[in-house]
Amino acid sequence: MFFIYIIQLLQVLGQDDDPIHTSIIHGSSDLGYYFVNIYVGNPPQRQSVIIDTGSSITAFPCDACDQTKSCGIHLDQYYIRNNSSTQEELDCKSQFGECTCLRCLNQQCIFSISYSEGSHLEGFYLKDQVIFGDLLMEANSVTSVFGCTTRETNLFKTQQANGIMGLSPKTNTSLAFPNIVDDIHTQHNGMNLFFAICIGRIDGYMTIGQYDYSRHQKNSAYYTIQYMHTQNKPVYGVKISQIKVHNKTILAGADLQSGGGSFIDSGSTLVNAHPDVTRALVNFFVCESANCPQMQFNDDLACYVYNKTLHGSFEQFISFFPTYQFIMENNFIFDWTPRDYLTKDMVQHDAYCLPVAGYSGSVRMILGQVWMRNWDIGFDKENLTLTFVRSNCSSDQLKHNFTADDWFQNELNQSNITVKTRYPPKNVDQEFLYEALKIVIVVLTSIIIIIFIVCIRKRNLSKQNKKGSKLPEAEDEAQKAVQKNVVVVQ
Repeated sequence: MFFIYIIQLLQVLGQDDDPIHTSIIHGSSDLGYYFVNIYVGNPPQRQSVIIDTGSSITAFPCDACDQTKSCGIHLDQYYIRNNSSTQEELDCKSQFGECTCLRCLNQQCIFSISYSEGSHLEGFYLKDQVIFGDLLMEANSVTSVFGCTTRETNLFKTQQANGIMGLSPKTNTSLAFPNIVDDIHTQHNGMNLFFAICIGRIDGYMTIGQYDYSRHQKNSAYYTIQYMHTQNKPVYGVKISQIKVHNKTILAGADLQSGGGSFIDSGSTLVNAHPDVTRALVNFFVCESANCPQMQFNDDLACYVYNKTLHGSFEQFISFFPTYQFIMENNFIFDWTPRDYLTKDMVQHDAYCLPVAGYSGSVRMILGQVWMRNWDIGFDKENLTLTFVRSNCSSDQLKHNFTADDWFQNELNQSNITVKTRYPPKNVDQEFLYEALKIVIVVLTSIIIIIFIVCIRKRNLSKQNKKGSKLPEAEDEAQKAVQKNVVVVQ
């Protein structure tokens, strides 16, 4: 345990101005996701969890999962329940925050979640001490509920990170247990119901309870908008009135607000949208240089090949591409620059792409990690607001003198040793639909049982009535026989 403290202290050395609940984000677009480390139990056991604003559950494998069959090999050792003196299993009547156990089996409070791309998690809930923040000796623990995964499939099984940390607005409601953000707010005085995610091209940082202002440039501009969510759509929805390129509107609000609208999902890699929206964005992805080759499509993404001899530095190369302006409320213009969106192709290492892909599900626009890059985005769950501030989202330096060449070259070097994966958008309504379906099944089952009981009772009453109606007839026949015998005797 002492060595973990030393390692963590070295990692954050020189970052004394960070709030105590600050954690380095690890990951990249090549990896397909970004994750943080949390520390669970007493003594703490490290668990790596993907940050996912589109999910409401925090879960990772524990010692109840068979690593050879049901769960994969991940960065950290499975959480061992008996190694923690403070762990407690939730039963069927357990309540924590605003949520009471929704599903029960064999006196265990259980969960089962499936996503549209095929990934699946199931297991049971536990309660234990959890620390969020890389300064372990300063960050205080909170009591938190999480899932002990006993079965995982597809991407959940093959990913490096152990599990997932759900950050959606749905947490701490009647449909979901509180998450670590809710728990820090309720159990630590002075902590806001707030978290901020700053995703870089590689790595980043996350804070809970307040912004990490020490990592923002002086005189930074802060833009705040309302986010939209309902019980039926538990997401961080944003109202985009239009998208412009070169001061020309390429998409109107009606195209961006139809269906499920637009929302931020840190668990998805790309920007996924209706084919009409995707087509409009790709049509303006034009390299404005005579030396640019013809655009090509790799894995359905529009790409251009970078050639240092023809295009010069990365800084010069990215200057050939347009900036997409997302016009939002309060006159906020979200600039999505080439420095932010150009994404290296997973196979052709010298090709850079527009990370926009079609979405075959319901009409919506899913703003994934590549859209969030180089903005420190604050999620205020108490006031239902999102705050945006520009940042380099560096995980290890507070200075802001990075160039595009620093970023892109570092990304290129790391990509040679990274397992390349893209996380497709999940059906963020899946959990809600599951609960709604469960309620419908319970109601239907109850109705069927009631009808069955009523039918049985009616049948029994009918038998009794028939028996009662035949009894007087038998008595009449007996009396007639007696009278006949009397006559005979006479």
